[in-house]
Amino acid sequence: MRDPLHSISVKHKLALMFVVLCLIAFGLGGFLISRSARGVLEREIHSRLVYQCQAYATALDSYLQMLERRTEDFASDGHIRELLHRISGRPGGEEADALRAELGRHLRKNKLPLVASFRDLTVVDRAGQVVVAVHDLGSAQVTRLAVEASGSEGNWYSGVLPAVPAAYREAEGGPGPTGLAIGTPLYDLDGAERIGSLLAWVDAGAWLTEAVRSVSHTFSEGEDQAQLSLRDRLGRRLSVRRESTQSGDLRTAEYRSDPPAPGTAPSGVRQVPPIVEVFEIPANGWEIEVILQVDRALESVSGLQSDFLGVGVVLAVLSAFLMFFPIRFLAQPLVQMEQAAQRISSGEFGSRVAVNSGDEIGRLASSFNRMAEAIQERASRLERSAGDLRSERDRLNTVISSMRDGLLVLDGRGEVVLKNAAVEPLIQLRDTGGSGASRHVCKVEPAPADCLACVFQPHSDQQSCVIEAGGRVFEVHSASLTPDEHGRSGRVLVSRDVTDRINQDEREIHQERLSVLGEVAAVVAHELNNPLASISMFNQMMEAELEAGSPLRENVEVIQRNTETCKKTIRELLDYATGASPEIGPIDLHDTVESIVRFLRPISDRARVRLVTRLEAGNPWVTGDEVQLRQVFVNLVMNAVQAIVDGGEVVLESFDEDDHLVIEVRDTGPGIKPEDRGQIFRPFFTTKARGDGTGLGLSTAQRIAEMHGGGLTLAESSPAGTVFRVRLRARQEV
Repeated sequence: MRDPLHSISVKHKLALMFVVLCLIAFGLGGFLISRSARGVLEREIHSRLVYQCQAYATALDSYLQMLERRTEDFASDGHIRELLHRISGRPGGEEADALRAELGRHLRKNKLPLVASFRDLTVVDRAGQVVVAVHDLGSAQVTRLAVEASGSEGNWYSGVLPAVPAAYREAEGGPGPTGLAIGTPLYDLDGAERIGSLLAWVDAGAWLTEAVRSVSHTFSEGEDQAQLSLRDRLGRRLSVRRESTQSGDLRTAEYRSDPPAPGTAPSGVRQVPPIVEVFEIPANGWEIEVILQVDRALESVSGLQSDFLGVGVVLAVLSAFLMFFPIRFLAQPLVQMEQAAQRISSGEFGSRVAVNSGDEIGRLASSFNRMAEAIQERASRLERSAGDLRSERDRLNTVISSMRDGLLVLDGRGEVVLKNAAVEPLIQLRDTGGSGASRHVCKVEPAPADCLACVFQPHSDQQSCVIEAGGRVFEVHSASLTPDEHGRSGRVLVSRDVTDRINQDEREIHQERLSVLGEVAAVVAHELNNPLASISMFNQMMEAELEAGSPLRENVEVIQRNTETCKKTIRELLDYATGASPEIGPIDLHDTVESIVRFLRPISDRARVRLVTRLEAGNPWVTGDEVQLRQVFVNLVMNAVQAIVDGGEVVLESFDEDDHLVIEVRDTGPGIKPEDRGQIFRPFFTTKARGDGTGLGLSTAQRIAEMHGGGLTLAESSPAGTVFRVRLRARQEV
């Protein structure tokens, strides 16, 4: 179909569309205006309702406080208090009955008529028992509320009561009104002791009539759609209405414990939701609720809105008819070109669009078809070139995949262009930000702050480094590629796994150190055994000369025990080089630790370090060589004492962990440097000054712990201190 408006330019077509849209906007604008007018009226109605509800709440609260004060005035009557005091002292007998009769007469004649809202007065003793009532003396409701009022500290309010006392109904000849009760304490004439309570039963209708009388103008003609109700703390409700009487009294229309929702309409009838406002009555914690039906107030606005919407509907129908031409002959060709472009992007290069007009849209369609032909021709040439490149790429990938060394090529933006399987560990390190790398050794000067990031940086200079991660060590070399036409240079990276080579080097170094250690051990054993033998001999001679009760015997025993320890330590040094087995036996590790503390206490006292033991394990027995285990804890405690500067504390703690015994050595020293924590258990590694340590203490201790079926680990280290943990298998039977 030929475009009937093909001779009109697109800008005139758009202008015509704009005129039509303006007509449509008239209907929308009318709708918004009517909505705005409705909103203004609703806000005005809502503000008036808030004022009305607040006025009701204030009037009800004020009148209720006045009733509370009148109840207090009645309770201050000396005659009432004297009679109740005398009745409490005489619970039975004719005299008590006479006193009750006098008290009832006094309430009926002199008190109850003073307040129009009061329907009954009840006097309760301190135990919550009803003593005297004007009307109702013994109903279940009166008995229950008398107990509640007696249990309160001060003035007390009940909730909504379906009816005041039943005896009142019989006296007045009709159903009792809905109401509430107010209670106040009664004290003796001295005011020192509480002797009971006075309950005033309030007619809710009379209370509402007197309270709302000051704001009765809110019930003027034309506003009778406002509904008033009260709700106590338990959800019981008083629904209030105005009776058609000349006095205009308010009466409770009904009592409900679970009232229906306001504004409920019969099924099938649409009703505007009412406006509801709720205010609290502070005196007794009740809530006053005013509901206003707004259907009548909004009738004029609703009609205006219907008129606007009617005009809008007519204009919308007309606009829909007028929009057929621009949609058919302006938008549809554009949609066809969009669909053809999508087909071309998916590979259908033969897609074309039909040309049905000579305006700008027709000329655009012709240009689009010529562009599609050019794309189809170029795509054919690219496909032939791509086939050749794929063959070359496959050959290159085969060569790269067969390499044992890792190869990675990055473009100028840092994206991976080429890689093989051997370089995957380094790519994973880069993706995790180097979190899995435990060591970086850069081979260029000056070393960058982040060696791993520097290696992968596309624009950095040639770099080389050694990276240790996941138990493997990689030697990495990277260099920049020639910049492309945009001035961006890529990067080529080659990595080699040198873990086996480094492990072999370390094994050879370790064997060489053990060989040297064996020679040193032999020399030390030869040089120290003779002096130790002399010390032991003279110590035994001194022990023989001492009397049985001499206090020096303990010192002699310490010398002898530590001489034996030195001999066994020398033998252990030889065993470390030769791999001798320990002497196995049951050991009470708590006793061993305590003896070590006594032995090292002079050294710790000189260093102003306090040794503390907290041995709380339930089973301190292990199986092993006591001399070797003593060597473990002596090394740990001595290292802790030497690490503390200017005084501190070393704590030895023990506890059970499954079937193992754990002893922790905790100090308050400066901690171990992070770069040294991975090497402290390596033989001959030491952070002490030259001549102060050989670097065999921790490695020997760890080896001894492992030989005893356990282990020695660095639990934690920080500037606040260091904790070493010895874990040994507990002996189950001693």
